[in-house]
Amino acid sequence: VCTNAGTTTEKNITEGAGLVGATIELVTVEAFAEAIDKFIAGECDIVTTDGSGLVGRRAVNDALNDWAIFPQSPISKEPLGPTYRSNDSQWADIINWTVYATVIADEYGVTRANIDSVDYDANPELGRLFGKNDGELQTKMGLSADAYYNVVKQIGNYDEIFSRNLNPLGLYREGGANARWTEGGLVYAPPAR
Repeated sequence: VCTNAGTTTEKNITEGAGLVGATIELVTVEAFAEAIDKFIAGECDIVTTDGSGLVGRRAVNDALNDWAIFPQSPISKEPLGPTYRSNDSQWADIINWTVYATVIADEYGVTRANIDSVDYDANPELGRLFGKNDGELQTKMGLSADAYYNVVKQIGNYDEIFSRNLNPLGLYREGGANARWTEGGLVYAPPAR
């Protein structure tokens, strides 16, 4: 089994093998690209990392088209998300609320195609979020009132972004952690206030 040295993946695969009584020979490398090269060369029977990393590698390397990614249920729960410097709270707010805006739009069924026909007076949260009734949230971050309107208008809601970029790679929201919280997943956003 090839993986990166010093990662949680290394620890997870070792612990997981022990739990089921399997014996593995672990080959650790500094860069995951080395693990992929060893796998392609037949030096490893298995290569392991985060599921999204495996899907991403498979998507950009034709030699990996026949990969089988398993198990369908993750060995560990390690959520991935945006990363930014810890000493820049304004930038953190901008990044977080950019993601939240796409999630809230998804919850309300607001898409790139219908964002201009939303009744913002009937839905004050969307009016605030998209700068139609109030843009205080955005302007306090140094953004224009319509900043999050522009995000959804240009790139879509969470589901549109996910479907466009990840469904072709074999990742789907339904039944998984990336489903809406109302559909058994973990995806939700705080109210736009």
